[in-house]
Amino acid sequence: MNEFDKRILSDDELFFWLCQMACQLDSAVVIINPKKGFTIEYVNHMFMYMTGYSEPDMIGSTLSLLHGQHTDLLNEKDIQESIEKGVTFKTSSFLYRKDGSSFWSDVSHLAMRNPQGELQYCVLTLRDVTDSMNIESLIKLERDVYFSLENGETFESVMGNICDTVATTFWKECYCSIVLRDDNERSLKIYGELFKDLNKLDENALLMGMRTGDMGRLHKTIILGDIVQSVYYESYRDLMGKYQIVSLWGEPILNMEGKIIGIFTMYFKQYIEPKDIDLKFLNRIAPIATLAMKYFDQKKAIRRLAYQDVASGLNNFERFKIILNEMIAEGNAGHIYIVKPGEYQTIIDLYGRRGGDEVLSQLANRIQSLSTFEDSIIARYTHSTIIVATRLSLREMSIPQKEVDLILSDPYYIDRKEVYVTLKVGTSIYSPKVTLTEAVHRADTALSSALKVNGTAIKKFDQSLIESVEQEMNVLSHFSRGIKNSEFFPVLQPKVNLRTGEIESFEALARWESAELGFVSPALFIPVVENTGNIYKVDLVIFQKVLQWQKTRLDAGLKLYQVSINISPSHFYNASFVESSVALIKKYSIDPKYIKFEITESVELDNVLRAKKIINELQHYGVATSIDDFGVGYSSLSYLQELPFEEIKIDKSFVDNLSNPRMNAVIKTIIQLSGNLNMISVAEGIETEDQHNELKKLGCNIGQGYYYYKPMPIEQINNLLADQMTVH
Repeated sequence: MNEFDKRILSDDELFFWLCQMACQLDSAVVIINPKKGFTIEYVNHMFMYMTGYSEPDMIGSTLSLLHGQHTDLLNEKDIQESIEKGVTFKTSSFLYRKDGSSFWSDVSHLAMRNPQGELQYCVLTLRDVTDSMNIESLIKLERDVYFSLENGETFESVMGNICDTVATTFWKECYCSIVLRDDNERSLKIYGELFKDLNKLDENALLMGMRTGDMGRLHKTIILGDIVQSVYYESYRDLMGKYQIVSLWGEPILNMEGKIIGIFTMYFKQYIEPKDIDLKFLNRIAPIATLAMKYFDQKKAIRRLAYQDVASGLNNFERFKIILNEMIAEGNAGHIYIVKPGEYQTIIDLYGRRGGDEVLSQLANRIQSLSTFEDSIIARYTHSTIIVATRLSLREMSIPQKEVDLILSDPYYIDRKEVYVTLKVGTSIYSPKVTLTEAVHRADTALSSALKVNGTAIKKFDQSLIESVEQEMNVLSHFSRGIKNSEFFPVLQPKVNLRTGEIESFEALARWESAELGFVSPALFIPVVENTGNIYKVDLVIFQKVLQWQKTRLDAGLKLYQVSINISPSHFYNASFVESSVALIKKYSIDPKYIKFEITESVELDNVLRAKKIINELQHYGVATSIDDFGVGYSSLSYLQELPFEEIKIDKSFVDNLSNPRMNAVIKTIIQLSGNLNMISVAEGIETEDQHNELKKLGCNIGQGYYYYKPMPIEQINNLLADQMTVH
């Protein structure tokens, strides 16, 4: 230590040293003298540049000179007390420049004491953080907009909230409005606190000369520092008198094609010219309105998908379940009918799926016109059936013959051609004691019986159909032995890149070859083991055998592919799911990126926070997730924005109807939505070249279906991959 280091600096020497240091810094610096009433004794050039105050303005004053209308005085009082106590701190403060403009500042305090602990000087550094605070507030606004739309708030409410939030966040006394041009209705929509008064203004004044749809020179911010001096003074005269408005700024709102569709405007009670940082803030607001409009339109399209079968125009089954569950909860009872035209497959063969859709639509209209089915709920159940629920007395289950005749006597029309059908009907009761799921299952069982009968047949569920239950019990009784004897195995179906045609990954599907029962259809054993809570055992077997296959390829130096594993709801929500899954992956030394868990949309993601936590944990370990059968259910529509899935799988039922213009539009919307959410889109059930080409044109990433490959045993997959390696 030299002699200078040993010597205690006097107040004057310390002050000189601090001033020299402050001159060199690119931050604003204030030096306060405790011995002069804690007044300012020095400010550096950066402070004067940032605040507009000169050195004579500040010397002998306090920081209160920077206070203004919106400064948090309680916070400033805490700052002053900390300075006087010599407490080091760092905080944020809302301050005002000499010209009246405001800014956010990070304020840091360093107390300078001598060896005896006496406070000699207080050094404060200030840094303008207005831009970052603005960005943070706009990010929050954008998030709030998405959540508001997702939670069902109206578009009018969301636009109004944008105006209110900006008016509050901008920290200048102002009003805000959004004016949008509806090209279809040729009218203006106005949102914000002033909308009633703005409705009285002419279109040219509201849009300030912007031509909606104009792609040219008008894409710029409009600044009227003094409205009195502008050509719009007469239009705004009454508004100025009522609200003391002096200035306004306007930012054009563009649609996704870059055309002007409206304007975001801020109205001020004082003459005010924007600084660069204000213009940056203003420029960032209009895109939020644009994104809100796009998201609102997409959400409407997806909600239509959630409640409606696009092909037939009927309610879909999810909508049916929502309504009927509400009725059951209210204590209602009645009957469920599942109805299928006996000639449905023939109609499909002759007229295509559009013909089948048309017959189901006409059938539903006829049923609803009958007195027996007055006030009934009708929906599409499967591609070939409709489902009906009535509130009939439980003593009356059969449809009167005269009403059956009315349904069948007149022909149905497809492309002006007459078609006659027979009806296959399965029916059962529902009540608070018979759940909807069980009632539908029983009606399905009864329909299976009706399908075995020639001509029109109406079958109700009774004990004579209990054989199906016995069959399920037979499956269940052999299930444990099947697990123990390793009778379950995966078959892999390739997932193909639509652009390159190359295999990108696989989906593992469970199969069961029982020593006693022979081949057991997944359609039979999966519902049985799901209902008994044993499905997780199948999940684990398939998962482990996939890892074994990947390990074999790894050891042989062969290329690895990502494999999607279907995960049941009960397994997904198991407390040890993530931990045990990751441990199993590590056991086989497989990189987690080669595993993806598919979660079916029918999973009731009611506990969204829990589901989000599980998915985030999987992503932390590098395991991807996918939402399967998208569009068949409803729950994911409410949470798709919230849950961080990496992949969305478009259900086969939509791909089957791809040629339908409306369905095509819905699929396009889903693909665009997945792109906006940075998700991979996968179309299931592709069976034709036309479907492949159309999905590729719509921008779908991945395809899966018989057009490319059927599900195959692992041995065949190995041969397929080996052949492809040979070709390449």
